[in-house]
Amino acid sequence: MTQVSFGRERLILANPADPRILRRVTAWDQIVSALRSPDFVALVTFCIIGLLVTIAFSVAFPGFGG
Repeated sequence: MTQVSFGRERLILANPADPRILRRVTAWDQIVSALRSPDFVALVTFCIIGLLVTIAFSVAFPGFGG
């Protein structure tokens, strides 16, 4: 049994001439879409928490690395 990836599943539109659908996708639209991805937001949040913990430990124990 194989697992199915739902991330690449496409929606079949009943009315492809719907005016709400963005027809001309620019590079800026793609960048904003990538940055608003839940996976990217979770990764950035995890990295920021790690950075804050690292800074807190380096301030709390300044001579630990030496």
